[in-house]
Amino acid sequence: MHSTPGINKTPLPVSPLGRLKIAITIDDMLLLRGVPMAPRHSVPSNIRAIISALKSHGVAGVYQFSNTAPIEDDANLLEVFDTWVESGHHVANHTHNHPPLNWLDADTYARDIEEAEKYLGRYINQAPRRCFRFCMDLWGDTACKCGAILDRLEDMGYTPVPVSIGFHDIRWNAAYCRVLKRGSPEEAAQIRRAYVASALHELRVHAANARAVFGRDPIHIWLIHGTSIAADCLEEILDCFRAAAVDFVSLDDAMGDPMNAEVPPRISPEFIFQVEKWALSLGVPVSDPIPSILDDIEELHPAPGEMQAEITLRMREHIASATGAKIQPIPLYPNQQH
Repeated sequence: MHSTPGINKTPLPVSPLGRLKIAITIDDMLLLRGVPMAPRHSVPSNIRAIISALKSHGVAGVYQFSNTAPIEDDANLLEVFDTWVESGHHVANHTHNHPPLNWLDADTYARDIEEAEKYLGRYINQAPRRCFRFCMDLWGDTACKCGAILDRLEDMGYTPVPVSIGFHDIRWNAAYCRVLKRGSPEEAAQIRRAYVASALHELRVHAANARAVFGRDPIHIWLIHGTSIAADCLEEILDCFRAAAVDFVSLDDAMGDPMNAEVPPRISPEFIFQVEKWALSLGVPVSDPIPSILDDIEELHPAPGEMQAEITLRMREHIASATGAKIQPIPLYPNQQH
């Protein structure tokens, strides 16, 4: 794994303009149907570790956006939302089955949002604002669909929350599961180091893209998923961010920034983040390659049925079966299929 730069003990600041502000958000604390859990990990243990990492950095009021389909299989999973809220954080809606909006019409997608609220409504209503995040941050592949679903969200009292910086972290889960099953302690430590390094590297990439687009540092909304590797590494990631002159702010602060509060004036069917959507809207060229480290980690302890592509297919088959959708390729930026 040599594709991602390593972590320096005293990394350079992420931005040459001063301290960078980000709001931390968590997606899919329950993971998704078809996504494996790493050995010696569970949803409750992962959430406890994430809460501990946030507490160690004095970060409260973090919104988690979770699909709710796994609760159909294990009703006890609802208890983790009690733990989350009791720790000073907030719950938001992320649909029931986690379908990409590109695969559905607006009415079917809205029903999936309403289904999630049946499980999480009492938690969602405790938060300062009712928040929603589109699965894969796909806001619709046509202007008509995008407008229709935004109208439905407004009727339901939801604020749609974008992502401006992520690092494809969910795609580390399969390799981490394989390494913890079959690898050595040294290999496990190595993949964790690479994961932390990738988080910092991608923060630099997307923050630089934002400066190219806006000529300033907007307040970013950063995404990490509730995987086992996230649970094991979040505290170190936040340590690195702090050392690189990053401050953690509330989602309300971030949503006050026009980059996040406004919908980019371009329908973007691609699986890209808010910064890159604005770049396409404004005609500003930016760099947004898929990290090559994601190919490297798939060479770690390959095993039939446990590779990322196979897990992704199973996950999408669950989504299609539950929603009546047809599985379709999801375009990545630029002009790639995933």
